[in-house]
Amino acid sequence: MSYVVFAEELLDAADAKGRTVATLEQAFAQIACRCGLNYFFEPTDRGWKMVLVDVERPARNPDPIYSNYKRASDAQHHLMEQAVDGRIRGHMAVSLRDFEDRLAHRF
Repeated sequence: MSYVVFAEELLDAADAKGRTVATLEQAFAQIACRCGLNYFFEPTDRGWKMVLVDVERPARNPDPIYSNYKRASDAQHHLMEQAVDGRIRGHMAVSLRDFEDRLAHRF
């Protein structure tokens, strides 16, 4: 599935072409990079968490994101889905199909 990254900054479908990536992982990586964040996954008693670290200003680390999934690969995917929903400093990515549908219904 393709994703439009930084969808909150776009006005129309033509703008989306240069902001489209092939995977959720690529979308998340672009958001983390723009925000200057490193990240790692850590197991918890109830599943997993993604710890985000601001490399320039550690005092501004975003709150961790949690998943109740037990299997690491499932949890990591779930955590990335949450991370691209706008909770990391307002940046988001949406599926290309959802983006196009939202634009079609906007007018």
